[in-house]
Amino acid sequence: MKNVVICCSLEDENIELLKALKGKSALEDATLHFVHIFEIHVYTSDFSPYIFPSEDKYPEIEEASKKVMRTVAENVCTPSELEKSQIECYFAYSPKQKITEYLQDVNADLVIVASKQKHGIEGLFSSSFTEHLVKYSPCDVHILRAKEDQK
Repeated sequence: MKNVVICCSLEDENIELLKALKGKSALEDATLHFVHIFEIHVYTSDFSPYIFPSEDKYPEIEEASKKVMRTVAENVCTPSELEKSQIECYFAYSPKQKITEYLQDVNADLVIVASKQKHGIEGLFSSSFTEHLVKYSPCDVHILRAKEDQK
């Protein structure tokens, strides 16, 4: 049985893109791993560093995140796929490094990610999560992209 990791960013536009996976052959006979990784930020002030989110908030954030990912899984999976799916939420200083490690740990055959379609100044920088997966993923990468609005 193959392992398919679906990266969930929990943003509405990305969740909508993930819903398009329902019934796709890439998900057949696979254990689906719905994964979200919160980036831990460290801010410095005059007196002491401030870390967000703080560890005491992890359980609350994890529960809310898993609830959203369960809804995504229910929209993507058939009932038999849903039984085999796993929902994971992690906290890391480097989500890019954490997902690479996770893919290795579960021996992933495929990772699916929804691209954010950066525009303007943001689009000039080559440091996106998706680009990191393309360069460093130990498995195949499937990128979901939003269709351009046609006027």
